Amino acid sequence: MYLHVAVVFSLFTVFSLFFYSIRSRRKLSFRRIYHDQKEKDRDWYDVAIVGAGPAGATLGFYLGKAGKKVLLLERKTFPRDKYCGDAVCKTGIEILIDMGIYQTLIDEKKALVADSGGLCSPGGLSYIGQTEKLFGEIPGAIACKRTHLDEAIARAAQQAGADLKEKTPISSVHFNSERGLWTVTSEDGTASFQSRVLICADGAPSKLATKMGLVTRPPDGSCSRAYVEGGTHKFKADGVVFYNTGLLPGYSALFRHPNDELNYCVYIIPGNPRVTNDDLAHWHEHLMKQDANVSRSLGSSYKIERMKAASLRLGGELLTYSDHLLVVGDAAGMIDPMTGEGIHHAMEGGKIAAEFLIEAFESGNFSKEYMKVYQDRWMKRFGNDFKWSMWICWLCYRFPILIDAATAAVTRKGNKFLLLWSEIMTGRLPKFHLLRPQFAIVVAFELCLLLVKRLFGYGNGKKTKR
Repeated sequence: MYLHVAVVFSLFTVFSLFFYSIRSRRKLSFRRIYHDQKEKDRDWYDVAIVGAGPAGATLGFYLGKAGKKVLLLERKTFPRDKYCGDAVCKTGIEILIDMGIYQTLIDEKKALVADSGGLCSPGGLSYIGQTEKLFGEIPGAIACKRTHLDEAIARAAQQAGADLKEKTPISSVHFNSERGLWTVTSEDGTASFQSRVLICADGAPSKLATKMGLVTRPPDGSCSRAYVEGGTHKFKADGVVFYNTGLLPGYSALFRHPNDELNYCVYIIPGNPRVTNDDLAHWHEHLMKQDANVSRSLGSSYKIERMKAASLRLGGELLTYSDHLLVVGDAAGMIDPMTGEGIHHAMEGGKIAAEFLIEAFESGNFSKEYMKVYQDRWMKRFGNDFKWSMWICWLCYRFPILIDAATAAVTRKGNKFLLLWSEIMTGRLPKFHLLRPQFAIVVAFELCLLLVKRLFGYGNGKKTKR
């Protein structure tokens, strides 16, 4: 018996050593092909990132921190604007803290912690609660203008070691399969760069990923943004989402910035055949004047700037990788189809990409098969949840009373229930948590009450503010 065990163990050891030697030779062979220059002599980068928004700059920060030679290309000069709701959720805040820039944004009054917030349902129910204490040391959300946020992240990446080049739009890229290097050429043709890995982080339109055939569809959503001058409105909370039946599954929202300034935004979410991206300007103006909750919050003397708009790529792209290539952030569709939130997903996607690429450089493998690991990881972390979001969007469009019931449930259960709702809406918890008993039973109960009230003509319910 002991002899049998010894033989089996010996064979296992021999095969293990044989497998390890083959694996080592493969890695060594790969490195001899692609790492044939000394670090100080080579003129190419480990990674070239096209786009220095939250995704690209976060990726650049973590790669730079890991000692990689990173090129971060931005087509404009910071500070530059980006049109969206300006809300950064808890996952993004955690990354800002890790970068060491969160407290600076707060101290310099470039960002405001959201304490009081809630929602107004299509049927007129509302709940405004306070959740800052419930979230603990790290708040659930902050409002920060993109002129401040994007520059802060890009500068953090630069300080971590990334080579940030502003005002450098890119016109073309070419991959040399023999050397395993990308050549990236500027739009004016005056500059070109080489890198082992190329990152497409050029926003929702993603001309680069589209040109390369990875992204094959146009952006499918849109959002508006207009700042309301502080002291001219009547909004009391820090952030409220307004659901209007005609716009569903889209919505409008108000978010408070420092100095009492507001961001008024409208999101067009696919799913309603009567509302398209071409209707964005109409809904932006219509809700300010005709939606009772929005107009009441703004008052009669508000001063608002001209509407600005941006496209949204929702729900995740099917292919965000290729040989020596990754797509991250809005370019990869890392925007929740239910909420239109994308900043924290872009930042987390950038961090996931950085962690993966550090492993890729250690293994010396940048093949398409290996790069697929990146897509598997971000899909597992939050991408698969987008499928639930799409299904929920369809339900909300077909049955707006479900949002009424959810609002009534939050009203009944209070701030802790609002905290659970916000955790699900911001992706901290998967959307299938909406089906768990502690949530589903309460919502189902409120749904039955609303159906009975409306069946017997008792109205849509009550409005509650706390």
